Amino acid sequence: MSNNCQITFDQNEHGTYFTGQVVTGKVIVNLNKTKKLRGIKLQISGYAQAQWRRKHGRAVPTNQYRPGRKRYFMGREDYIASTTYLMGSEQAPTTTIEAGTYTYTFACPIPSHCPSSFEGIYGHIRYLAKVMFIRPGASNRTTNVGFTVLKLLDLNQENKMLREPASSEGMEYFCFMQTKPVHIKVTLQQQGYVPGQFMLVHADVRNDSSSDCRKLMIMLYLHATYTSDMPTMQIVSEKILLAKRESGGVLHNCQKSFTETLRIPATAPTCEHLSKVVRVSYEVRIVAVMNWLMANPKVIIPITIGNVPLVTAEPSTTVGVAAVPRDLPCTSARAMELAAGVNNPSYELTEELEDYELPEDGDDEFEIGDDLAPELPPPTYEQAMFMTADIADTDANTVSEAARFTPRYPVFDVDTFQSPPPNPPQKRRRRRRHRGEHRTTDKKQLAQDQSSVDEKQFVESPVEI
Repeated sequence: MSNNCQITFDQNEHGTYFTGQVVTGKVIVNLNKTKKLRGIKLQISGYAQAQWRRKHGRAVPTNQYRPGRKRYFMGREDYIASTTYLMGSEQAPTTTIEAGTYTYTFACPIPSHCPSSFEGIYGHIRYLAKVMFIRPGASNRTTNVGFTVLKLLDLNQENKMLREPASSEGMEYFCFMQTKPVHIKVTLQQQGYVPGQFMLVHADVRNDSSSDCRKLMIMLYLHATYTSDMPTMQIVSEKILLAKRESGGVLHNCQKSFTETLRIPATAPTCEHLSKVVRVSYEVRIVAVMNWLMANPKVIIPITIGNVPLVTAEPSTTVGVAAVPRDLPCTSARAMELAAGVNNPSYELTEELEDYELPEDGDDEFEIGDDLAPELPPPTYEQAMFMTADIADTDANTVSEAARFTPRYPVFDVDTFQSPPPNPPQKRRRRRRHRGEHRTTDKKQLAQDQSSVDEKQFVESPVEI
């Protein structure tokens, strides 16, 4: 029966919603023959849950929480709990349903305080639509479908420091080898990004030690922290590698600069205060890999990932000043020309200049226009492939088939629309010539050279002796 039930969302193919919206859809039940049921129940839930157990001092993920065990830990926080009986109930008498197709509609609002969807090893923030068929004298059958909820995180409304560059330094001394330190300085163009955007990382490495630096690793990590409240408060964390780039090494007693770009994949926005069970943050880690006898110097810079990109003004405009027409001459120069009675023939009063009004006396700045911020193309919602999870019920009293779910997040095409960051020039690949082509080219070149020489030999001098 589980295969005969479908849950669809209205005008939302992938089931992605922002907080404050209403989830609407249909439950389509297709019965091939007559069934006896007590009822059909629809549950829409949203919660954050973390559970793990301790084994030999290490945290091990688990799907079932066993109360009363000292080594089992669990934390849970509910956001949505909606239950609707499409037909009957648990206490209702058995009803015979004829074969056919039955369609039920549903709607459920999403509260504004819900955090964004996330799937991790030790916990998750999950939103589900579950249909349960209540059967008499048998285990209930369930069908689960997950949908993604996104908490709006506008980088323009967050901390103003997200626009500013970030810089950090790291130094590692090798006392055992009695050598000089290795110094790393890393600079980021900004501190706020969105999925799909390229992150420009500039690193300066000064290797004053007597050992060579084999390579420089630039990595983007997702840092998830889980907190339990039963039986006691415990904290466990995990790190997920999202992107990685490797650069060349640095010889001893040498200095070298590196510039690399990392593309931020589809991932959840930063969430550090909305949920007390699961917290999500991001960091950029740069590591200089030395030999196995030395510690690797590293630099860590935290960043913020949102789902609304930073608005950057065009190069010809500045914040707080309106866009001036390009053909408008300098006011002081034009005023001097008019005062001297000089008519500039190259300057023509266009319609754009006729409609352009200067500010009145006392106004120091122009009003900010609405067209300063360029309109970005709509984002595409892509799956976070490292978050795939099984959302089937683990209850022993129900029968549920395996259902996989991967949340989707908006991915923006920011760098192709706006001016891309200054990347180092790419090396041109040399085109290999075939032997026959090479010989033909050489013959043509020799023929041209010979003809030019012959022409020079037979040209008469215009000077008569």
